[in-house]
Formats: sequence, structure tokens, C-alpha cells
Amino acid sequence: MLTDYAQLLFDTIADSAILLDRAGKIVDWNQGSVSLFGYHKKEILGKSINLLYEQNHHFPKIIQEILPAQKKWVAESRFIRKNGVKGFCKISAATTQTLQSNKQLTLILNHNLSDYKNNEMTLKNSVSQMIQDLKNTLEIHYITNALLAKHITAREQLEKNLRESELRFHLLAENATDIISRHSPDGAYLYASPTAKTLLGYTPEELVGRNAYKLLHHDDIAKLKKVFTRRKQHSGHQTVTYRIRRKDGDYRWFESNIRIIYDEQTKTIREIQSASHDVTDHILDKKARLRGQQLAHVFRLSTMEEMASGMAHEISQPLAAIVNYTQGCVRYLQNNQLDPTQLVEIMKKAVLQAERAGEVIHRLKNFFCKGQLFKTPCKVNSLIRETISLIRNELNNSKTKIDFNLAKNIPLISADKIQLQQVILNLIHNGMEAMQHIDMHIRRIYIHTKTYDQNTIEVTVQDTGPGFAKDLINKIFEPFFTTKAHGRGMGLAICRSIIEAHGGQFTINPNTHNQSWIRFTLPIS
Repeated sequence: MLTDYAQLLFDTIADSAILLDRAGKIVDWNQGSVSLFGYHKKEILGKSINLLYEQNHHFPKIIQEILPAQKKWVAESRFIRKNGVKGFCKISAATTQTLQSNKQLTLILNHNLSDYKNNEMTLKNSVSQMIQDLKNTLEIHYITNALLAKHITAREQLEKNLRESELRFHLLAENATDIISRHSPDGAYLYASPTAKTLLGYTPEELVGRNAYKLLHHDDIAKLKKVFTRRKQHSGHQTVTYRIRRKDGDYRWFESNIRIIYDEQTKTIREIQSASHDVTDHILDKKARLRGQQLAHVFRLSTMEEMASGMAHEISQPLAAIVNYTQGCVRYLQNNQLDPTQLVEIMKKAVLQAERAGEVIHRLKNFFCKGQLFKTPCKVNSLIRETISLIRNELNNSKTKIDFNLAKNIPLISADKIQLQQVILNLIHNGMEAMQHIDMHIRRIYIHTKTYDQNTIEVTVQDTGPGFAKDLINKIFEPFFTTKAHGRGMGLAICRSIIEAHGGQFTINPNTHNQSWIRFTLPIS
């Protein structure tokens, strides 16, 4: 049918090659067709080619159209293999000359496009998915950008409000007469207003990073720590009064309104804010008036022991007379000697003696009543020597010696002499009583004075007694606490109050390494 060369070429084509007659019947079938469609040549010869395709193509008509003009027909179509599996192929149709010149055949070439179409479909699906994912991503980005823009706007507004708030805070702090300060939870200064220079002597730069507890009076540290570390449920403002040391070493009383700032998530303390003002003058005036009266009263009480004998004798005389007169009246009445005139005379004498006893008691009451604080310039060394001279007989009787180590050229101080004498007398009496049970040959009291700095003098009293136990130091200043069998428990507490009312400090060193002493400081006038 075909030339040998054409037949060879037909059989060696890798794609499916099919020869059709004009009616569209299969007249030849190469090995490529077997591979593509699954039919052997014997099974397919003489059958319509449309058996192979899902779509019915009108090949007789197609052949008539391409035959005269020697055209080429190309189409894409789904095909169906013998086993029913479908695929996709490209169909090319062209006329070809056979050995019989008067007979034309049509050559149909089928190129398998299944993998290409599958890949194309997969690619299209991937592209569609990518486009959808891109749309979703762009939508998410749009929403995110809108939220971000809203967040940025809100944050800018918040930062603006914060800057305005900080500006108002700094303007308020820098112009306030109080010290405005911020502290970390451990008490360190984070900020201090310029007023700190005026009230404490420290510049704000010197205070920042420094721990506030190190500037406090040791008796007030626990009180302020309790306020600084209080729990959330006790939140709110709290007022506390305490003593703080200025840069020059002087202690001043301050009252602080404290506010604790908590972290809302962790519920821990984030910051402590404080507004503090100096109340030293108010407290000292109040304490000086109160303590001055109390201490003058106590000073009089301290001499009660010396006056008791004389007062008892003076009061016992009218009391004894009253007893005698009343016993005389009893005897008259028992003996039936009822002389009204004589009984009246005796009772009048008893009344006079009672009035005399009342006058004695009234004088005693006036002596013990409270007096006013009165400060004058004085030399502390002279005051100490004068005080010792008042109790020289007691010192001799108790076999106690006084060793003086008084510094020369100590500046004048302004003080109430009677109150300072009360302090010195109290400390010496305590020393004498503490040494009652030791060998009389080693009973000594040492008194040492010196200028501590340009603003302060220092007085130290030490004895050879057992000193104060360390566990008693915190109780010594409590009212009515005493280690003596007949003590009132007021002496040391009053001594400290007197010294602090004068603007000084009162310190007790417990008995460690046989170095127990009492020391107080006083400001230089």
C-alpha cells in the first residue's frame, strides 16, 4: 500500500500513526498506536477511528476538506484506551499518496499530551491557589497594616500624653517646696526634685542611685521599710514621719506622703513615689515643750530620795501632834470628863496641825510640778565638773572614782543646764549602781569630751561595770523597762529625749569585748 520507505518511516514513528480511508476507517496502525491506545493492529483494522476518542470527530468530512487543497488538520481531543483510561492527545491529519495513484489515504498522528495537560492543570491549580493565597495574604496584610496604623496612632497619642504628664510632673516637682522623689522597691532613689539641695544638702544627682535607708536614723529604718514593702491590698497613700540625715550630718524630721505603684500583671511593686516636707521645727517645738516640762518634773523626782528624810520628818511632827490631841480627846471622853470648852480647844489645835501638814504637802507638790525649758549658752566641761561636785559625797561613800578626759577649747553650746545635769547625774548614778558588786578598788567612771566636727561635740561616759547585754539594747529605751530591783524604768528614755530635744543623738554601745559605753552628741551653738 505504502512504499517500502514510507512504510518503514510509518512503523518507526514514536507517536501514534494511523492510516484512514475516505470513510474514516482504519487501514493501518503502527506500534506507537498500540502503545498509546492499547489495541493491537488486528483488533482495530477496519474500525472507525472515533472508537479511540471521547469526542466524535466527522473524519469523512474532514478528509474531503483537506484532500483537494492538501491542507493539514490539527485538533486536541481526549482519547480512551482499551482499558478505559482516558488521556489527552494532539491530532494531526494530512493526506498521503499510496502506490496506487488513484487512491489517497489520510495519515492521522496522535501525540500524547496527557502528562503535559496534567502538568498544565497542576500548574494552573497551583497558580490559582497561589493567587488565592496571595489574596488572603494581602487581605491579612491590609488588616494588619490597619491595626498597626491604629496602634501606632494610639501609641503616639499615649507617648504624647506621657510626655505632657512627665512635663507637668517635672514642672510641679521642680517648683514644689517639698521633696518629690521616686524610689525602686529596694529604696534606691530613681529621681529627686531640686528641693533636695535645699532641705537635705544633696543635689538630685548625688541622691540618684543612693539607698534612702542609709540616710535614715537607725530607729526609723524598720518603720519606713514596712511602708515601702506593704502588700497590694493595703494600697493607697500613707503618711509616715521619720528622721533623715542631711549632708552636713544633722538629722531632720520629715513627713512623707507615700504612694506605691504596682505592676498590674505580676502584682509586684514597680516604683515608690514620695512627697516629703521638713517638720523638724514643728516636732521639736512640740517635743521640747512637752519634754521640757516632763524632764523638769523628773529632775525634781530624782532628788526625792535625798529630800524624803527631811520631808518625812517635817510631816511627821504635825501628824504626831494630831495623834496626841485626838488620843487626849478619847481619854477625856472615856473618863466621862465632858468639858466642851477644853475639847474644842484640843480639836482646834489638831486642826492647826493638820493645816500645817497640808502646807508641807502643798510645798512638796509645787516642787514636783512641771517647769518650762530654758536654754542658755554654757561650756559642757564646766557643766560636767559642776554636776560631779553636787554628788561628791555619794561618790566617796560608794568608793567610786571619776576620771576626766575633757578636751580643751570645746565650743559653747546652747542648752538647758538643769536638763543636761539631769542626764549626767542619771548616767553617773547608773554607773555607781552597776558597780556595787565589783571590787571597790576598780570602781571607776570615765568621762570623755571632744569636738566631733565643726557642728557637733561629743560626750562619752563609761564605767567598769558589766555594761548592757546586747539583747537588751532594743528594750532599754522603752518606758518603765528597768534592770534594777527598785528602778522606775524612765531614766535612759528621759536622757535620750533630753538629748534629742537639744538636737543631738544618744547612743548605747552594748558590752562587746569589754567596751560598753554611753555617748551623746550636742550641736554647737
